[in-house]
Amino acid sequence: MISKVIRQFAIKGWQLLRAFWMIVGISILMFVLAESCYRAQDTIRTAISNRGSRSSSSASPSTQPAARNPVANEKWFPEFAREFEESSPQAWRPYVYFRRAKAYHGQYVNIDSQQHRITPQPHSATPPLAKVFFFGGSTMWGSFLRDDHTIAAEASHRLQAIAPPGQRYEVTNLGETGHVNTQGMLELMLQLRSGQRPDVVVFYDGINDAFSVLQNGIAGVGQNEMNRVSEFTTGRRLAWGGHDEGIAKDLHSYVILGGLALERTGLVRRLRKVVTPTPARPLLSIDSASRSAVRVYVENVRIIESMAKTYGFTPIYVWQPTIHASEKVFTPFEQRLLSRIKSDSLQSRLQQVHRAVLPMLDSAMAAVAPGRFVNEGGLFKGDTLPVFTDQVGHNTEAAIPGIVTAFFPTLESAIQQKTKGRAP
Repeated sequence: MISKVIRQFAIKGWQLLRAFWMIVGISILMFVLAESCYRAQDTIRTAISNRGSRSSSSASPSTQPAARNPVANEKWFPEFAREFEESSPQAWRPYVYFRRAKAYHGQYVNIDSQQHRITPQPHSATPPLAKVFFFGGSTMWGSFLRDDHTIAAEASHRLQAIAPPGQRYEVTNLGETGHVNTQGMLELMLQLRSGQRPDVVVFYDGINDAFSVLQNGIAGVGQNEMNRVSEFTTGRRLAWGGHDEGIAKDLHSYVILGGLALERTGLVRRLRKVVTPTPARPLLSIDSASRSAVRVYVENVRIIESMAKTYGFTPIYVWQPTIHASEKVFTPFEQRLLSRIKSDSLQSRLQQVHRAVLPMLDSAMAAVAPGRFVNEGGLFKGDTLPVFTDQVGHNTEAAIPGIVTAFFPTLESAIQQKTKGRAP
């Protein structure tokens, strides 16, 4: 009798479970089909829009083929692009957010065990006569540049050429993709704390600092700060301090992850825009953005100057050239980049900021770092050389000698002052 009741109970339970699973399964299947249809129509609509754009552009009087990125024609670029992609993964680093995740060795891209881009230079058991650290973003790290053609590498070649016989200078490239000046300053602090003692440090900034102000609405924070906020919030939600380990915490995590996956679907994102449209964030005026960027940069310089007095190094500051503010004779490819900048509201505002900060910097930096600030915003004026590889402002290898030439006299003078009287 008891076994019969248990069996009937089991049958009923199985029927209920099967019905529940069928309802859930059919619901999931219908949602997946709806999401697939939405994604498909969005893809088709985008393709039609892009084809229309290409057709309208091809209808122009010009019959010239579209200008290509200058580095795309180089024989070495396909291999470089592969190595760049393989070496790009980043890992979390305290205070500076991220650096390259691990060492990498390729033909054109090499990263050492400290996750720094390798700068080809002489090595010997003899201590270097002086150490030079370079800080900056991707233009300093060397996007689109082989190891031997980065800014740090070009400066190293010139320093070795003026080194006394049997002596050498040691150059370290601490640039990292996306870093702003504040992250470079923090990286310098970490290096000093670990016992490193550079003789000269060079900060090469500008592009990321100006963009960060417009992107975040305030100056002095890293790029994509909203991603850091989202990552922190998501991590805290998953951690859920109410429970240590066990099924309760696991279920909580599954629910959170399921919700995050649901939020990534096109249908949900579309519905959220319709039901609760994101309010437009007030835009900083060009004047406010420019002044804020300069103020934060100058205050960082004051901090670096204070550290320089304590640790005995000489800092040099370089504001990099950008396509937004350049007065060069633009190549067809660069003209195409400029047209994209003008048609993009954020890039157009960024162009105004880049142009507005240049005179402000000259005035402000003359007081805090006299003789050690090099404003390269007007570099390449009237030049026909292909300089820029994208609207971000990355450079061609042909442009690097000119960039280094502009600040090298300041670097050479600092090196000579630091090594004066040192025994070979």
